[in-house]
Amino acid sequence: MDLLRRGLKISHLRLLAELADQSRLTDAAAALGITQPAASRLISEIERITEAEIYIRSGRGIELTDVGTKLAERCVRILQEFADAGRDVEQHRTGERGHVSIGSVTGPAIEYVLPALRHIRLSYPNISISVEVGPSRALAPMLLDGRLDFSISRVPADDDAALFAEQPLVREPACLVARHGHPLTRSGAPLSASALLAFDWVLPRAGSPIRTTTEQALRDRGLTLPSRILTTSSFLFTLATIQQTNAIAPVAQSVAASFSGTVITLDTELPLSVETYSFITRKGQVLTPVVDIVAREVLRAVTGRQEFP
Repeated sequence: MDLLRRGLKISHLRLLAELADQSRLTDAAAALGITQPAASRLISEIERITEAEIYIRSGRGIELTDVGTKLAERCVRILQEFADAGRDVEQHRTGERGHVSIGSVTGPAIEYVLPALRHIRLSYPNISISVEVGPSRALAPMLLDGRLDFSISRVPADDDAALFAEQPLVREPACLVARHGHPLTRSGAPLSASALLAFDWVLPRAGSPIRTTTEQALRDRGLTLPSRILTTSSFLFTLATIQQTNAIAPVAQSVAASFSGTVITLDTELPLSVETYSFITRKGQVLTPVVDIVAREVLRAVTGRQEFP
């Protein structure tokens, strides 16, 4: 089925892309600056062209069918490629200038992205960069809808891995940290895992890589989870809690090293290592010249290699 030959147009793609996020046809129409009758006419044309039902009506407005959802996801990616093509042309026209948006989980953001940005700032002063630091589950949708050009993170387990291009990089070592003067520092090292359970723990939400590996390390020693857990996805809140209480928390070793003046690394019998993180882009994405420059510098910082495919 050749949808272009059948008459699928950019206006159809734009409406489907809007419907990926909107549950009301009126809202999608308003976002595109068209009337609801015009949007309804486009939907009818799409269903005629595809010979498939694209949506069904629900109490909340409309709901895309499985076919409609798959088609809408592809439309989002196609339109993002058009946007990238425009940036590509502009960057070729203006030289080494433009904006790049990077996503990263906390550890590599501190250990690798930050040093790479210092070098880029000196070598490519006309490139502006924004960095979104957060868990992989928050970065993945930002990557898919074009808010990020690439990320140093992991593909979330409940996401469709086929939507991403993934280049594995480094397995991330982790450790447990506490405040300076913590009672555990007066105990002999290495600290037993059971001794750690006497204190409050600060952990990210269930299912996050560092929490999963911590829970597994405890289970491997026949221990239950800590009885008192504060759950937060904010590293800043984790750091503040550790500083002001006797709570302990697992973090990437690179993070612990960067904040050694604020927290201490506990010498424990609980070795921690988080699953490998990767250089991730959208499947089929072609990096613009400026994004390629930044990506290569970040990858060079991670691997130490001088050249990349």
